[in-house]
Amino acid sequence: MVHAPLFAGLTMLTLVLLQIMRPQPFGSSVWIKRLLFIAATLFVAGILVELLQGTIGRSASVHDAIANGLGILAASAWFVASGLSSSVGRRSLQVLGAIFIGLTWWGPLEIIRDCLKVESDFPRIASFETPVEITRWHFNRGRRGRTTSNVTDGEFALRWSPKDAPHPAMTLLEVAPDWSDVETLELDIVLIAKATATDADQQVASDPVASGPVASGPVGDDPAPSDPIAADPAISSPAAPDRTWEVILKVIDEGHEDYHDDVAKHYVTLRSGEPQHVIFPRQSMIDGPKHRQLDMTRIKMVSLLISEPGPGVELNVDHLHATLKPSGDQPTP
Repeated sequence: MVHAPLFAGLTMLTLVLLQIMRPQPFGSSVWIKRLLFIAATLFVAGILVELLQGTIGRSASVHDAIANGLGILAASAWFVASGLSSSVGRRSLQVLGAIFIGLTWWGPLEIIRDCLKVESDFPRIASFETPVEITRWHFNRGRRGRTTSNVTDGEFALRWSPKDAPHPAMTLLEVAPDWSDVETLELDIVLIAKATATDADQQVASDPVASGPVASGPVGDDPAPSDPIAADPAISSPAAPDRTWEVILKVIDEGHEDYHDDVAKHYVTLRSGEPQHVIFPRQSMIDGPKHRQLDMTRIKMVSLLISEPGPGVELNVDHLHATLKPSGDQPTP
């Protein structure tokens, strides 16, 4: 939100100072060339600043570069408006400049609005009804998006396809901190696993006629298909019915010293295609950290981790919410 006003101010200041130091008739060729030169120079400078940020540990942002350019356009429109005698033309350019600034503020204002909803929506924590809600989460591995499948609250759920890695996780970074009255943490989750073409080839090699089910390996191994249609690599089949996956729901407070022993953890075993309503009780959260109690007044993050997902695994998550104690009950420390 600062980029556009900052570059608008720099542009306007430069143009006004040059006009004071070396006045040029409004609309003359020299006046126009000066305006175009200043605008282009500052725009290139803004791009170079973004590129420089990428070399010193910060991230270069295309959005910031665009915001810089729109700020320059806004100032240019206002500067031209200041020299017009027509009130209609002057006001039109002033409004145009304001629109340029507003375009850069639209996305950030949506983020701010969503941050306010974190508090106002509690005890609802996540329902994924808007795309911006996904920005509350950090996904260290895999792809994510919204889906209309396996929805239990509203119209959308989260679809997460974790990378085939040891412990991919999705972590909620924006959460209401005071859980003093929380009785349970609950969510709905469905794991969907499909056999890959490699799995199908292995199945055909070991059992050409696919006359019976094939036992799957231990958790973390690739599932072995038992359906004859797996012989066709173009067709995906469900993972073996006895294959299970372990998912860990974590609640992390401000005082945590690590993400393994000093957090509250709830273990869930999932089978492909079987929906589960997960309930994490209050006392289990409080007693979760190894050497202390979880501080329910300073909750920082909620994380969902899957152990050894393997290829072709997808998690649909919805209706992450807390249930509260009845209003007459005294809160537990």
